[in-house]
Amino acid sequence: MLAKNAHRRSAGGSCIAALVAAGALFGFADARAGFVGLTWTAPGDDGSIGTASTYELRYRTVGVTGVDTTSWWNAATSVPSVPAPRIAGTKEAFTVAGLDSGQTYYFIIRTSDEIPNWSAFSDLSVKVARETFTLATPQQFQALATPSSVTLSWSALAPDAGSESRMYRKGPGELSPRLLRALPITATSWTDTTVSPGLSYEYRLATFGGGQEGAPAIAGVTLPGVAAQIAETDIHGFPNPAHDNVTFRFAVGTGGTVRTRITVFDLMGHKICELVDGDLPPGEHSVSWDCRSTWGRAVAPGMYNVVLESPSGRSVEHLAILP
Repeated sequence: MLAKNAHRRSAGGSCIAALVAAGALFGFADARAGFVGLTWTAPGDDGSIGTASTYELRYRTVGVTGVDTTSWWNAATSVPSVPAPRIAGTKEAFTVAGLDSGQTYYFIIRTSDEIPNWSAFSDLSVKVARETFTLATPQQFQALATPSSVTLSWSALAPDAGSESRMYRKGPGELSPRLLRALPITATSWTDTTVSPGLSYEYRLATFGGGQEGAPAIAGVTLPGVAAQIAETDIHGFPNPAHDNVTFRFAVGTGGTVRTRITVFDLMGHKICELVDGDLPPGEHSVSWDCRSTWGRAVAPGMYNVVLESPSGRSVEHLAILP
């Protein structure tokens, strides 16, 4: 079992942070040869509270000898591009690629806070990289509409059914569905508030893993009420690239207040923060972002997607953050 209270102290002896080792690793064989999927429960950066800063996932083709996990860890291969931890208690999933099909692999994961203080080692997960895996189609996928929202629900998927679920929507005038949100594989519901009365929408939910999507479940819905006249909307950030502050400008069309959401995502689809979520009057608007996450931490340099969602559609600004 995992150490549930792994404390790391400074040289002076004061307790800097209480980090919990990530929940036990579970595995699934993914859709392509040489892939293994792992799932675990996110720890916090202070025991089981908050959000940790970093994961370090490593593997070998041999297990741990006796109780000497440290030597095993030092000789293990580090897995690149593991996403940052989400809030404590969230079910995480990640697919390890580039493995030899049929080979047995041993995995251990650790987590750290921003200092960094490192957690204890997780349980050893033993998995075989396989060639075939069928991604499940979500069952009992339903859409329930109100004049201002659509709540989607579906039956629970197994934790090893894929690395995440992806929600798509096709609205009036759109030729193909657009990705709305990447959801934890364990999620069973999600509410879309960027809809408009009187309009019809088609939703699709698909499991994802190993660079592939399974066959989607599909649900259609028409919202009650009278459709308002809406205009196209767009979003632009200044400056871009940015360093520590950026202003986004956008317009809300005519026809009364419009439900609007602006969200920042990393390139893995993980939510960094939400800048706007509410009803806005018609006209020009702007919102500033200090390049920090919901938890107040400065984001890492790199590329981010800033997504504007409204009943008229979805616009994405690709934002570069400099060191």
